[in-house]
Amino acid sequence: MSRREEIDLKQNALDNQHDLPVYHRIQRLLTNINSNIDQFDNDKKIHFRLLTPIILQFDKTLAPLIGTLLIKISQNKEDLEDVLKILQENLSENYFERILTEFSTLINKKDSCPFIQLLNVDEKLHLAQWFINEKHRPLFVFDLLKNYVFNQQGVNREQCQNLLRQIRQSENLFLRQQAMEYTVPWNEDGSVDNDNDDQMSVSENSDMS
Repeated sequence: MSRREEIDLKQNALDNQHDLPVYHRIQRLLTNINSNIDQFDNDKKIHFRLLTPIILQFDKTLAPLIGTLLIKISQNKEDLEDVLKILQENLSENYFERILTEFSTLINKKDSCPFIQLLNVDEKLHLAQWFINEKHRPLFVFDLLKNYVFNQQGVNREQCQNLLRQIRQSENLFLRQQAMEYTVPWNEDGSVDNDNDDQMSVSENSDMS
């Protein structure tokens, strides 16, 4: 038995082909980088992006960590799309969709995707429209719409209604269920009431259709 096999066995490796200690070291390294990524200059961030395919080639289950890091250093919607594209090209459809669901929550957090939090409500709406209409990724931005767009005073409600109707027709049944269950926090007088459970629903049969 080789030294590598012996170490693997001691660390509960699944088989002799998988270097579990190396996997754990990479995992810890990515976690540490995530804590210090703000200190990286642009060149270092670019170099890290170039390492992404190599890390995924070692083990695709590192994709959530890599994606989290790349989203954190994204500076615009194109950067975000590049992250999703490279992950989609390297992962199975089911695993990518699971990660996309996790990332839809991630981009709502200030420290996880700083540039989005700097956008005003109209810019957030346009970003969501771009991902839905041009990139066909409604699952990625639905939480953003619910948390930072639909519930904001002064947002273009007609555009919001159109987006919500589109999402309610999604072929993704998980997403469609969320959209069908969601009600916008708009009162009939034009105000927004985020605390009112009896919220007005934008339905296909309403006079807003």
